[in-house]
Amino acid sequence: MAKKTSIAETLRRTSDQLKRIRKRVANGGHMDQMQEVDALVGLAKEVADRQLAGLETPADENDGSVQDSDDAKD
Repeated sequence: MAKKTSIAETLRRTSDQLKRIRKRVANGGHMDQMQEVDALVGLAKEVADRQLAGLETPADENDGSVQDSDDAKD
């Protein structure tokens, strides 16, 4: 069975790939399109951040088993 790659290693590899992509875009004479590339990368980062934030939320945080005192008054 293949060893599962850590999230840190996956992020390092992704960062390295993005650096190579940006360099190739620039070296290919497409500096005028770099802003579009950066916007797409920024959007992808936002989506990834939201997904990671969802994974980091404790599973029992909103399971309804414990109510705050304000919620219990209803």
